[in-house]
Amino acid sequence: MKLTFLAVVGALFLSGCAVKYAPAERDIKAFDEPEIGALASAQVGDHLLRKGVVVEEEAILVKNMVDGILYDILPGEYQQLGYTEAERFYLPTGIVRNPFADEVQGMSVQKDKPKQICVITVFAVRSCYDADFEVIRRASSREMSFQQTLIYSGRVGNKINIGYREFSNNTARPAFNNDVEYDLSASNKIGYKGAQIEVIEADNSGITYKVLKSFK
Repeated sequence: MKLTFLAVVGALFLSGCAVKYAPAERDIKAFDEPEIGALASAQVGDHLLRKGVVVEEEAILVKNMVDGILYDILPGEYQQLGYTEAERFYLPTGIVRNPFADEVQGMSVQKDKPKQICVITVFAVRSCYDADFEVIRRASSREMSFQQTLIYSGRVGNKINIGYREFSNNTARPAFNNDVEYDLSASNKIGYKGAQIEVIEADNSGITYKVLKSFK
């Protein structure tokens, strides 16, 4: 019974030390390029048409290892968890803890210490270190991003080869990929999944074209 009581008290104590913040804000950006009706060109391997949605979030890019007394911070990107008026909080995925140091619940950059990164313990104690880092925007790894694209793969005789690719959270979806061959002697207009392109000129190194319709 005593052990159970102590465990409950300990849990309550630790939960009371959790830092509180507003959740990180994310930007949702839709893209559809090139513009319908505009003349465009691409080389072999380039995108002919791209359409999708990307969710961007804030992160910090740590450029060099931070060698602290209690904690080391490895180089890399750390996504934002949230913010307050005085502090921005980040996921502590690359922290190496001294065996005698307290467990970690997060990292932060304080408004009045813009050149330091603070490691936050489970007791809400902050150990701050000078660091070489910058704030960046990147595609979110936690929110759904999606992209459809057509890729030019070259010409052989009167036929051109086009690749269709789908990406979810910057990861290819092989089950939805396809490679299609079009005969320009039959028509200079090609289509796939609702997208339609008029081929103006094409050879084995590049293509000039006009987008008539985008993906559905």
